[in-house]
Amino acid sequence: MIDALLTPRQTWVHLLVWCPADTSNPREEAQLWPRVLQVARGDEAGPPGVVLRPGESVQHAAERVAGALGLTLPPPPLRLLAVDQQPAEPGSLEQLGLVLDGGRLAADALPSCDCEGAHELVWTPVGELGRVALVHALRTLLLDVRPAVLWQGLPAARGSDQGTGGTR
Repeated sequence: MIDALLTPRQTWVHLLVWCPADTSNPREEAQLWPRVLQVARGDEAGPPGVVLRPGESVQHAAERVAGALGLTLPPPPLRLLAVDQQPAEPGSLEQLGLVLDGGRLAADALPSCDCEGAHELVWTPVGELGRVALVHALRTLLLDVRPAVLWQGLPAARGSDQGTGGTR
């Protein structure tokens, strides 16, 4: 437990922004799953997000992401869709990702991004998402299930101490 408190961690706030497969019936996803907005840099793509600053609220961090994309967040309160914890690799910090509901857009409403560096915004089919947390977040949103807690990209067993600081 004490080791978990001493481990340096970087907390990310990501937005899940999605585009329905059938814009005439956005909640009908039985046959076609929606696409997810990602920021592509070179060969890597991921959800739009920022690192949570010391003392910053999750709400403010989500507003920074939405502002950079020119989007308006869904009305408060923010909806947490998934928590994704990745252990530290040599030379890097442990990553904790909070995936929040960033809302839905039409397919032709790709936002403009006011982000740093060379990148592009892309709509990614669910089958091509590189992060399992995004798939679980989408399930949480569309199927109205409990938010997923993931450890190394896999669902954490409820009641286990992996990544939760709990006891057995």
